Amino acid sequence: MEITTYNAVQLGDFIRSEEFRTMPVIPISTPRAISHIHNPRAEPNDVLLIIAREGGRMVGYLGVLPDKIYNEKGEAFRCGWLSCMWVDPEVRGKGIAKKLIGTAFDTWSDHILVTEFTPEAKGLYDRSGHFNALRTNDGLRCYLRFNLHEVLPKKNERYKKFKRLLSMADALANVPINVRLNGLSPLCDSTLRFESVDSIGAAIGTLIGAYSSSGFERRSSDELEWIRRYPWLTTGTGEEAKKYHFSVNAERFENLFIKIMDGTQLRGFMHLALRDNHLKVPYAYLPDDILPDVLAYIYDLMIRTQASMLTVFHPAIVRHLQQHKSPFIYKRRIQRNYIITKTLDAHFADHVSLQIQDGDADCAFT
Repeated sequence: MEITTYNAVQLGDFIRSEEFRTMPVIPISTPRAISHIHNPRAEPNDVLLIIAREGGRMVGYLGVLPDKIYNEKGEAFRCGWLSCMWVDPEVRGKGIAKKLIGTAFDTWSDHILVTEFTPEAKGLYDRSGHFNALRTNDGLRCYLRFNLHEVLPKKNERYKKFKRLLSMADALANVPINVRLNGLSPLCDSTLRFESVDSIGAAIGTLIGAYSSSGFERRSSDELEWIRRYPWLTTGTGEEAKKYHFSVNAERFENLFIKIMDGTQLRGFMHLALRDNHLKVPYAYLPDDILPDVLAYIYDLMIRTQASMLTVFHPAIVRHLQQHKSPFIYKRRIQRNYIITKTLDAHFADHVSLQIQDGDADCAFT
């Protein structure tokens, strides 16, 4: 078995190669690769992709997203987030996943983190003996409209054949809900102004820096611009979606930068992501006293864009949603788990105080 690693230059050459163009299964989509290459936290020799081959045929791959994290003392540590691991079903059981992860450990000096993993992957990580639990973030998934035709097929493959029927049922059930929502809008009626901006200026950058001073990743304005400029998803359809086992396309995908003004005073900033009918809040920098207006703006945005779901892990927003009435027909508690290698965890004494935003790791990209 041959294990090959790719840094930014090598990854760029690979996605332009004849091999990549003719592969029946690809180890990374072109948008993801381009985003990795432009990652402002990546260094020239960082390993971004690991491929396992047998007899020249790819049998597995693992992506790594370079990053920098900060402990409670403000000390910075370079690290990689594992992302998108796949092993060919025909050769599973031969230890390929273990070799891919072992290569990631070696090339990243055991400074590895993972989130949004499957139960199968979690078992593999546990058996490696390398990881500790870092954090479990509590969140909410809130439903503004019935959305069974999108939710159920993702939970169980057998529902895919009923997707059209489920869509018709959703449309029928949503008729009275849409009438009610249209009667409620607009819900945001305050002195605050919510303005969509094309870029992050100096004032917003200063605000982000102030709120990020005790953050886990401490994203800068340039890094948020990178996330918006180089998303992992494209709209429409394409051949790569048939060859890649993770998300490539969406019917709709928008990154929205929203600044919040009170007269001439900047009060807050949000990065919102709208994928199809699903709204997320990757990054929010705002004081608690404006939360009622922020949520009213989010409700109005969802009504205007026909979004059905909101997913959020931001602690203050989650608490407000739990403690106050909202237009949502249903709110479900969810969790996001983070694990960290023991070598890296040795530098962190206090997991509870870490401010982990919804978009940290690779979560802002999809």
